[in-house]
Amino acid sequence: MRIIRNLFGTFFYAARSKIMPLFIKVRMWTTPAYFRTKILLRVRDFFVRLLDVKPKDRNDYYPIFRWLVSKRLAFALVVALGLAAAMYIAAILPENIGKKGAESVPTYKYRSIPLKFHSGAVNILARDGHVAYSGEVEKGAAVGDGTLYDAGGGTVYTGQFKDSRFNGNGTLYYGNGTPRYVGSFTDNVFDGAGSYYRENGTIEYKGDYVQGVRTGNGTLYNSVSAQIFQGQFLDDRIVYQSFLDRPTSEVGSLYSGEVAVYRSESEYCVAMNEIDALYAVKDGSNTLENEWTVDRVFVLENAIALEGGVCTTVRQLTAALGEPLYYGTAWVTMAEAVAWNAHAEEAPEAIEKVAVEMQAGLEEVYSVSSYDRGCEVYIYTFEKDGLVYTFYFTGAGESTFVMYAIEGA
Repeated sequence: MRIIRNLFGTFFYAARSKIMPLFIKVRMWTTPAYFRTKILLRVRDFFVRLLDVKPKDRNDYYPIFRWLVSKRLAFALVVALGLAAAMYIAAILPENIGKKGAESVPTYKYRSIPLKFHSGAVNILARDGHVAYSGEVEKGAAVGDGTLYDAGGGTVYTGQFKDSRFNGNGTLYYGNGTPRYVGSFTDNVFDGAGSYYRENGTIEYKGDYVQGVRTGNGTLYNSVSAQIFQGQFLDDRIVYQSFLDRPTSEVGSLYSGEVAVYRSESEYCVAMNEIDALYAVKDGSNTLENEWTVDRVFVLENAIALEGGVCTTVRQLTAALGEPLYYGTAWVTMAEAVAWNAHAEEAPEAIEKVAVEMQAGLEEVYSVSSYDRGCEVYIYTFEKDGLVYTFYFTGAGESTFVMYAIEGA
């Protein structure tokens, strides 16, 4: 047995002496230090030799016509051009090419050169890397149907595009995903027929737009989506003169919101609370038709839309309506007192109320027993195109009015 153990031991030591050097070399070859000292040195030596373009003798030149070009220089240029071409190709390829499960629709960065020549369906990445647009393009410009996204992945707009702008029918969204506007666009602005919604989802307006503002026929809705006005708009404002000379029985075809009625022995007016207006009524009991008609409309706003644009100051009014017929103080009527006080409730620190005594009845009907007939207001009166406009100021020297009235000339 001892002889066998000795033979086995001798064999083991002999085998180990042969295997260990190979094992040590394998371990050395697989260490990071060896990789750095051998592989990286060889790579460095390759580029050193590559960049050493200085020729050593005549055989290191390529004769080209009358010139001699260094072979090493030519080789270095070819390698540099190859690397540049490879980098360029990698940069212009779609972002999703070669990825497992990649969609058939190519994805490009928004400044990618090939995107400028692409036509068809595409995804476009924004600078931060999120998909900003998904849809049709033609030579890099959004054309046809597409969807625009924000950085959080929420939909900003979906619909038709032309020249990378909203053109045609589409839907614009709030940040919470609720539709803001559904309808026609021209160069990113509302233009044509459309519907506008509040952020809580209730409809606010449905009708015509011109260059982003409500102009033309439209319907206005209150906060619970109940219709309150249907008629004409100009520059985002109701055309209040539409009420003039209408029988009170027809006013409901325009305004269907909440009302409050004020009456005295000789005067009668109705407040249209949901559109900030009030109209005075002409007594028609002595006419053949026996119909009471709208004689004057008071608008509780400090701006008016005219053909020249929206006006808020005396200078703008004069430019749009011409020289005033009258400016100065005037005693208030009952309808003016009611309208003035309604506006004063919105700005009590700036407007002083007129003394009015009234008694409330049923269904928002108020009987006015008296009011301060000696109260004076400062007014400017203009006449144009068969209408008389009266603008009310808190005092002489004020440049901006607080409300206005319209009546027939």
